[in-house]
Amino acid sequence: MGDAALLITAIGSLMWPLIALYALTSLRPYLVRVLRSAETRQLDFEIGGQRITFRELSSQQNELIQDLQRQVSTLRKALETAPHAVPGPPPVTEGEPTRPPEPVPAADREREPFAVLWVDDHPESKALLMEQLRNNGVRVDLVGTTSEAMGTLSRRRYRLIVTDMGRVESGTYQPEAGLELLREVRDVGVDIPVVVFCVPKNFAQASFRARELGAIGVTSSAVELTDYFQRFGLL
Repeated sequence: MGDAALLITAIGSLMWPLIALYALTSLRPYLVRVLRSAETRQLDFEIGGQRITFRELSSQQNELIQDLQRQVSTLRKALETAPHAVPGPPPVTEGEPTRPPEPVPAADREREPFAVLWVDDHPESKALLMEQLRNNGVRVDLVGTTSEAMGTLSRRRYRLIVTDMGRVESGTYQPEAGLELLREVRDVGVDIPVVVFCVPKNFAQASFRARELGAIGVTSSAVELTDYFQRFGLL
C-alpha cells in the first residue's frame, strides 16, 4: 500500500476515536455528577451480564478515555511524519510477481455463529465491551477457567474466542493461563480464532508467545479489541 493510501487510512482511523473521545468528554461533567450522587447510595446495576457499581463504571470509562487518547496520539504522530508528496508506484523487479496485501482475517459469516466465547475470571472489568456485543445481537458465553472453556467448546461453535492472559485456575493464580488455553485449543484441533487480552506491562512477551501458539491477536487495548470485533463482523 502506498504512502498516500496509508495516509488516507490513518485519517479515517483517526476520525472515530476522535468522535468517541469528544462524546465521552462532552458528557463527562454530567456523568460525574450522577456518579458522585450514586456513590453515596452504593447503587449497582447490570451491564454486559455483570453486576457492577457506579464506581466501577466510572473506572472503566476513565480507562476507555485514556485508551482513546493514546490511540489518537499515536495516529496523530503517524500523520505528522507521513510524507506530503504522493509518490509513484514502487518499482517492480523484472520477473518478480506483484502480490496484493495480506487480507485482514475475517470469519465466514454464512457458517460461523454470531457468538463469542469469553474466558475471564474478572468479567466485570470488561462489562462495557460485553454489553456492546450483546446490544448488537451477539451471544456472549462467559466462562472463568480453561477447563470450562474447553468443555464449552466441545458443545458449541463460536466466531471468536477472547481470553485474558492470567487468571485463577483451581484456586491458584496462573499468569500464563491464556497460553495454556491456546495450547489445548490447538491440541484438539479447534480452528476458532483467539484474541488474548493482557496487561500492558506483559504485552511484549505475551504477544510473541501467544502468536507462536496460534493467537490471531494480542492486545492490552479495549479500542483494539473492539477493532477485532469489527473485523469479524461482530460489531
